[in-house]
Amino acid sequence: MNKYLQYFAQKPGLRVVFVVILLLLVSALFMGVRSAREMKGIINEDFNYQQLALAKHAAGVLTQNITILKRELTTLSLSPSIQYIEAVSWPNRMKISLSSVRDYAVIQIMLINADGTNSYSIDHTNAVFIEKKQYDDEDYFKWCKKPENKGDIYISNVSKGVVQDSEPGFVMAISTPVYQISSDEAHPKPTYQFSGVLVSIVDAGLLAKKFVGPIRSGKTGYAWVIDESGKFLSHLEKDFIGENAFEIRKSKDPHISFSKINLIQKTKMLQGKEGTSTYISGWHRGVTGPIEKLIAYAPVHIGAANAMRIWSVAVVAPISEVEDAIHGVYVRQAMIQGAFTAAVLIIFIFLIANERAWLQTLEHEVKEKTEDLERYADRLRRSEERYRSLVESADDMIYTMDVDCNILSVNRYWTRLTGHSAEEVVGKNIVDIIEYKTPDNVCSIIGKALETSETFVREECIMIGEREYWLDTKYKPVLTNGDQISAVLVISRDVTEQKMMEDQLFHTEKLASLGSLSAGVAHEMNNPIAIILGFTEILLERFPEDSKEHEILKTIERQGNNCKRIIENLLAFAKIPKKTTLETDIVEDLQKVVNVVMNTLLTEKVDLRTEIEEDLPKVRGDGQQLEQVFLNIINNALAAMAGGGILTISAHRSNDIVNVGFTDTGRGIPPEFMDKIFEPFFTTKEVGEGTGLGLSVSYALVKKFGGDIRVKSQTKEEGKKPGTTFTVSLSVA
Repeated sequence: MNKYLQYFAQKPGLRVVFVVILLLLVSALFMGVRSAREMKGIINEDFNYQQLALAKHAAGVLTQNITILKRELTTLSLSPSIQYIEAVSWPNRMKISLSSVRDYAVIQIMLINADGTNSYSIDHTNAVFIEKKQYDDEDYFKWCKKPENKGDIYISNVSKGVVQDSEPGFVMAISTPVYQISSDEAHPKPTYQFSGVLVSIVDAGLLAKKFVGPIRSGKTGYAWVIDESGKFLSHLEKDFIGENAFEIRKSKDPHISFSKINLIQKTKMLQGKEGTSTYISGWHRGVTGPIEKLIAYAPVHIGAANAMRIWSVAVVAPISEVEDAIHGVYVRQAMIQGAFTAAVLIIFIFLIANERAWLQTLEHEVKEKTEDLERYADRLRRSEERYRSLVESADDMIYTMDVDCNILSVNRYWTRLTGHSAEEVVGKNIVDIIEYKTPDNVCSIIGKALETSETFVREECIMIGEREYWLDTKYKPVLTNGDQISAVLVISRDVTEQKMMEDQLFHTEKLASLGSLSAGVAHEMNNPIAIILGFTEILLERFPEDSKEHEILKTIERQGNNCKRIIENLLAFAKIPKKTTLETDIVEDLQKVVNVVMNTLLTEKVDLRTEIEEDLPKVRGDGQQLEQVFLNIINNALAAMAGGGILTISAHRSNDIVNVGFTDTGRGIPPEFMDKIFEPFFTTKEVGEGTGLGLSVSYALVKKFGGDIRVKSQTKEEGKKPGTTFTVSLSVA
C-alpha cells in the first residue's frame, strides 16, 4: 500500500490521476449536454400536454354549447304556439327562446310552415318577419319532412352568409321537424300532423371565436378551429378564416413544405381524434420563415343526425418560445458545470494535504442539505395528506339542479353512492337517475325553493338501482348568474342505517315483551308440573317395580322431568339481567342456547356437532342479546332441515375476532333472496309460521356491538350440495 501511495505522490502518478480526473470531467460534461437535450424534450412534451388540456377544454365547451342549442330548439318545437303558428303568441315565444341562446351566436330563429311557402322568423335585433318564399327545395326542409326523421336534429355544413350588422360571415343551420303533438286551450286535441320546420341560424365563426379566440398558450401561442371540410372557422390570421386549411398555407408561402400539418389535419383532426405533435409553420405573429411549432388538438362532436360533423380545436405555440424560457436554466447549468470543474481542479491541488478535512466537511454539508430536503419533503407530504383528507371527507351527496330538475354538478360521494360519474349525469333530469316514490314532489320543491328563496328540509325514500335508501335532504336556493337565483343546492345524507335501526329497535321491544310473557307462562307451568311429579312419586310407592303400572308411572315421571328441565332452561334463557354487560363468555352463551333447543333437536331428528376452540376469550356484547341471536339462527336452521339433518356449531378465534359459525344441511337459500334475508318482515315461511323479524333483529344486535353477520348458502337447483352457513363475527373484549 505504501508503495502505491509513494507512486501517486510523484509526478508520473500525479499525471495519471490528472488524466483520470480530466476524463471524468469530460464524461460529466458530455452527460450534462445529453441530459440538457433530454430535459428539453421532456419540457416540450409537458408543454404540449398542457396545450392538449386547453384544446380539450375548448372543444368540450363548444360541444356543450352546440348541445344547448339543439336542446333549446327541441324545446321550442314542443310549444303549441309554434306547432299551430298562433298569430299572437309565436313571436313572443321565439323572442324568449332567442334571448336564451343569443350568447351562443344564434342570429335568427325561423319557422317554415308545412308547405314550405311561408316563413316566420325573428332575428338578433328582435325584428319579426313573415315572408312568402319557396323553401321546399332546401335540403334541411326535405330532410325534416321525412317521417323517419321525427324528433331528430339536422345540422348543415358551414357556408358563407350574412351575420350581424349585415356583415359577411360563416353560418350553419340547425333544424328540427315540428309536429302538432301538444295541446292548449285553442287546440285541446293534438292532430299529430307535420306542422313545419324550425331553424336556428348560427354564426359559426362567432361561436368558434368566442370560446377559442381568448386562448393563450404560453406568451404568444394561440388556438384555431377547422370544420369537417377543413375550413378555418377561427384563426389568429383573419385572412385564413373561411379558407381551406390544406391550401391557404401553401398559397401564402410556397417555399415551405406543410406536408406534416396537412397529414395531421387529414388523418387525425378531421377523423375526430385528439393528440399532440409538431410541425413547420411559415409565420407566427408577424415573424415569417420556417418556424417549428408544438400542436395539440381535440375534436368537437357536433352530433347531427343527417351527417357526421366533427370540428377540431388546435392550440399551437413555437418551440423556440418554450426553449427560450428554459435557456436561462441551461446557461446556469453550464455555469454550474464549469464551476464544478474548477472546484474539482482546485480540490485536486489541495487533495493530498487536506483530503481528510475536506471529506469531513463535504459529508457534513451533504448531510445537512439532505436533512433539509427530507424535512421539506416531509412538510409537503403532510400538507398534501391534510388537503386530501379534507377533500375526501365529504360523506353527503352534494349536487345542484336547475328549475327543470336537470343536474348541473355533483360531488364524489354522489358517484360513490349512485355509481354514475359527473360526465354521465350532468344535464340529465334527476328522476332519470334516482327513482323517487313521489317524483312530482321533487320538482315541486325545486320550483318553490326558486320562487320563495326559502330552504326546504325533508326526508325522502328513493331507489338507486335495486336498493332502497332513506335520505335526509336539504334544498337551498343559490346564486349562479350574478344576483339571480337560478339553481338549487341539494345536500342529501344517507340515513338508511338509522331508519333500519329505529324499525328494528321497535320490533325488538315487541319481541322483548313477548319474551317476558313467555317467561311468565313458563313460570306458571312449574306448579302443575310439580304436582304431577309429586303424585307420580306417591303412586310409584304403591306399585311393585316389576308391575306394568310401575313402568307407566316411571314413563310419566321421566317425561315430567323433561318438561321441568325445558321450563328451567327457558326461564334461565329469558331471565333479564340487572344490567347490560359490555363483554360476555361466548361458550357459556352457546351452551345456554343449546340447552334450550336440545329437546327440539331430538324431536326434529337433527344431529348436533360442535367444533369449539378451547380457551376462547370473552367478546364485546351482551350475553342475553347474543343468546337471542344464536337462537334465531338455530331456529331458522331447524326450519330448513324438515325431516332431519346435521347442525354444526363452531367457534374459532382469528386475530382479534371470534367467529361463531352455524352450518346446516337444509335446503339452502335461493340466490334471489340473499339480499333480502336481513330485511324486517321478510320470510319464506308460510303465513302464521314466521314473522320475518328474527334475522333483522339479530343483524341489528350484532351491528350494535361492532360485529358482523355473514351468510353463505347454496341450493340443490344450483347443482351443489345444499346447505347454509351463518357466521357471527365479534370483537375480542
